[in-house]
Amino acid sequence: MKYTASSFALLGGLALLPIDALACAGCRNPNMPVTRIEAVQLRPGELRASASLGITNLSISHEAGCADLNDCSENPVQPLHLHEQDILPGELRAIGELGLTTQLGVELQVPFRIVHTTVEYATPDGQPYQPLDVGIHHRDETLAGFGDPWLLGRWAGEHRGLLISVRAGLSIPIARTEPNPFVLGDLGQRHQHIQFGSGTWDPILALDLSKSVGLWLLSAHAQGQASLYENSHGFRAGARVTGGAQMGRRVWRSLTGALGVEALYEGPESWDGQIQQDGSLGRSEALLTFSLVQPLGSATVGMAARTPVYRHIITGDEPPGTLSSPLMLGFFASRTFSSM
Repeated sequence: MKYTASSFALLGGLALLPIDALACAGCRNPNMPVTRIEAVQLRPGELRASASLGITNLSISHEAGCADLNDCSENPVQPLHLHEQDILPGELRAIGELGLTTQLGVELQVPFRIVHTTVEYATPDGQPYQPLDVGIHHRDETLAGFGDPWLLGRWAGEHRGLLISVRAGLSIPIARTEPNPFVLGDLGQRHQHIQFGSGTWDPILALDLSKSVGLWLLSAHAQGQASLYENSHGFRAGARVTGGAQMGRRVWRSLTGALGVEALYEGPESWDGQIQQDGSLGRSEALLTFSLVQPLGSATVGMAARTPVYRHIITGDEPPGTLSSPLMLGFFASRTFSSM
């Protein structure tokens, strides 16, 4: 058992190696993968209450201004300088699940988001710089608010030891959204890229599979969300798809550890039917995952870590910068309340 625990610790540590990627200058609307909570089958009238917290840090650097002031199309005209931005997004998600029959249930997820950003400016040789348009594009600020809730129907069943859970539903557009930041930016006006929701009713589909094989628990999952039309500001969020698989076993008493892989795809955003070349053009990632889960009677607590081993961010025609986000952490707790 000691060998198994040390193996998980070693592999979990190797999974936390950092990776950087080229990034567009407009990558300022951070969307985090939702911290997963394992699917369970509820009996009629049973209720499971859960909470998850996801946090990460993004460090972004890109150039602005012009090396040749006599041939500069930017507004305002100013010398070449660097924007060094740190973004710390976090999401607290409350989840309630109710069993209606032995197979059917309903689920409500309500996210609350906090995004803290800081920015510094410097010349190419590292000297501090004060832009002429400071505060227009980036600024030190903390934003907080509810995201779009999810209302889902759920079917759960078992076939030859394989537990299956299928969820389908919609996101409810109640979160704060912002007007077109690129139009305001072109006018030299203060604007905001961070959207707390999509502003549209988005279909969501998710699948969870799990099966015990000897001492091991094998599981797989997939989830997709798509915006099918523009919101009132002309914004259409990019499609988001995640999927992965993991294998786990007990590492100490009832503590279960798991290692896995995950893939993430996010499509381009558009404004008024146009994909902005200095906006979010899409990204693909492959990640290693490591998790620990501890049952406590009718409750369960756990944590999960994700780190990218491959990251590709589409940069378009704008000069690319760099983005570093080596680790995503998630913490969760749930409790099942029996039916009367």
